[in-house]
Amino acid sequence: MDDTAERMSEEQVLQRLLSADSVPERTVTIPRLGIPVTLRGLTGKQVFSLRERCTERTTRRGQMVERVDEEEFNTALVAAATASPNWGDPKLLAKYRASGPEEVIKRVLLAGELAALGDAVLDLSGFNTELEDVKN
Repeated sequence: MDDTAERMSEEQVLQRLLSADSVPERTVTIPRLGIPVTLRGLTGKQVFSLRERCTERTTRRGQMVERVDEEEFNTALVAAATASPNWGDPKLLAKYRASGPEEVIKRVLLAGELAALGDAVLDLSGFNTELEDVKN
């Protein structure tokens, strides 16, 4: 971490937090389809809400067991983070006889493509990011 971050005043930190309303964006290409997909980072609240929605809970031998449905989670991440294309376009919904954007994504993308896009969303959302300690 650079020395500037270590020397920031409380007011400077506050100003940076107040102006932190933009999220990173990246365009990736799906080679098989030859199309660009523009993804945006998601907030922690959005990611955790999606993870909660995709978590199945069962009771086994008196213990609650939780399992995240990875396909559903990746699909939800991609649907929530995609700026372009519009997975919910009426033409796509009609072509794939889908009820919504997530169904289109599941029907168009191969499993590996879906996983790669999901990983890209998590990267843009700050997961897999190394944080540096501020030295005293």
